[in-house]
Amino acid sequence: MSQFSLSSFAPVADQIFVAVAEPAGVNIGLVVGPEGALVIDTGSSPAQGAAIRAAAEAFAGVPVTSVLVTHWHYDHFFGLAGFAGLPSFGHESLLPWLSRPETAQAALDLGVEPSELVGPTVTFSLAKVLDAGGRRVEALHFGPAHTDGDLVVYVPDAQLVFAGDLLESAGPPSFGPDCRLRDWPIALDGILGLTREETRIVPGHGPVMDRMDAFDQRSRISALYGQVEYVIGLGKKVEDAYAAAEWPFEEATVRAALPVAYAQLAAAGITPKRQLPLLGAN
Repeated sequence: MSQFSLSSFAPVADQIFVAVAEPAGVNIGLVVGPEGALVIDTGSSPAQGAAIRAAAEAFAGVPVTSVLVTHWHYDHFFGLAGFAGLPSFGHESLLPWLSRPETAQAALDLGVEPSELVGPTVTFSLAKVLDAGGRRVEALHFGPAHTDGDLVVYVPDAQLVFAGDLLESAGPPSFGPDCRLRDWPIALDGILGLTREETRIVPGHGPVMDRMDAFDQRSRISALYGQVEYVIGLGKKVEDAYAAAEWPFEEATVRAALPVAYAQLAAAGITPKRQLPLLGAN
């Protein structure tokens, strides 16, 4: 595993802070209340999680009293064992992911034994109100999108949202094989429904975003899916799709997303049809 480091916690709202855990560049949230603190996401290994917990407590001046994981991907989830003894929260999909081969392989690739990984102590399907040391925090699931179990963390008194990898500002969104491209814009509609003009949004990776940034990314993800449907309607196979349309993301991102989108549409019975020549055409 590459060398781990954690930046200083920087303020993003009143008594809410973000540090960046490297080498994955993941944003770690810290919501501080009068009696304790909530950590959002945990880094890429149990050792990283323990280091994040220690740094958060030293910075906040109050104990970390709970932790939440936004989704199953390694850089957010695999550090959870470093928060042993605390109430930990996550979507109900996290526990099944622990036994899947994708998770085991990701752990081994990082030099982590799969048996070291742990799930949250409290899981839920749609919504949960959390106590961040005397401060109300809401965790919400708006449906499958980047993964099947993305959670959004909303701090009402600060008009701040932690979006996990539903939104990105360090680069384009990651359209992995476990994403649900068709449903992703719907989940972002849920985030946008929480926000006002002054709301700030912490993405999974990169600088803080605003509401218009989220609108823009939502529209481009929706356009990506729409263009895939369009080129399939033209009868284009996946290898010919990129050249057949204009796209809302750069070429590398689109080419990585196309096989995922084609597979998901094929599962719904939508596949390219052979285009027959018109009668009388030369």
